[in-house]
Amino acid sequence: MDITIEKLKKLRQSVQNLETALHEVWSGIDDIREDQQFSDLLQKAKQYKKKNQPFHKDIEELTVRIDEFENTMGEIPEDGTIVIDFEDAVSELIEWIKK
Repeated sequence: MDITIEKLKKLRQSVQNLETALHEVWSGIDDIREDQQFSDLLQKAKQYKKKNQPFHKDIEELTVRIDEFENTMGEIPEDGTIVIDFEDAVSELIEWIKK
């Protein structure tokens, strides 16, 4: 059981690192959302799509990249709640095995 406990402890540490990383990711997302140049690019892409403007290669590529950015960002958990719950579950499992 000692090996299992050590593996669970390593998993718990990875989960703690994940929580920290998620906070850093969302902090970076907040920072980029506040960036005026990025906001201008978002606005430009939205106007291009909304007004059905004539094809413009660069703006078309921008809209594709913005869509991909927003879609993949939506897949990232918004907070570490699930990570904290998982960390607690791992800790409780470790304690149960120790007993």
